[in-house]
Amino acid sequence: MRGGSRISSTFWGLAGIAIFLASWELATRLGAIDPTIFPGPAAAIRSAVQRLPASVFLDNMAWSLFRVIGGFVLGAVAGTVIGFAAGWYRGFGYLARPLIELLRPIPPLAWIPLAIIWFGLGEPSKFFMVFLGAFFPIVTSAYHGITHIDSSLIRASRSFGLKGLGMLFHVGIPASAPDLATGLRIGWGLSFGVLVAAELIAADRGLGFMIMNERNSGGSVSVIIVGILLIGLLNLVTDAALAALIQRWIGRWHGA
Repeated sequence: MRGGSRISSTFWGLAGIAIFLASWELATRLGAIDPTIFPGPAAAIRSAVQRLPASVFLDNMAWSLFRVIGGFVLGAVAGTVIGFAAGWYRGFGYLARPLIELLRPIPPLAWIPLAIIWFGLGEPSKFFMVFLGAFFPIVTSAYHGITHIDSSLIRASRSFGLKGLGMLFHVGIPASAPDLATGLRIGWGLSFGVLVAAELIAADRGLGFMIMNERNSGGSVSVIIVGILLIGLLNLVTDAALAALIQRWIGRWHGA
């Protein structure tokens, strides 16, 4: 039943994308949208490929994905460890939570000057920007999960002699897995959200660089549109892969 539900969800999701693209294409062909400033998907792809070879798009996609993965992994590890520690150890939580809540509302763009000063113009500054996008939803979800464990599970584990780190790894983390999974999915999406900002930092490759380079050089609107669509496509495909991995991980404890 669950397998059928996933297939149905995938079908309707793809159908929604197809309807959107078809409506967009039809609107440009009928003149409802000016194709010179917002070409339809078919014209945009055709024009973009004529302007830039496919290898350029693939190279930029690879660099963007590399940066997203690198920054996300750092954010996921730090967010998970700090979130669980803040929720499990009350004293550490008293120290860490106010600082996290102070920094969490700051938009990643505001960190660009400090990222350049701290890490220079190379890849570390871009990893740091993506790290910020991933860290805060993950640390918040991990903290929420570990602090909202069913008290009956805690009492049962104590009756079996579990305590300290043993209880954390055998009870706390498994019980918190659904909340952490939500944070990971949100963090992955936000990592793509700050990707363009990260690639504003003296990048010479990447989808964000490609989009901004076309804008600054007065280039093709089609390349900009295709670059935006490629960011969305990368996020869609990789998010589905991440969701499958998370589902298998949670299934070990929650029968998913």
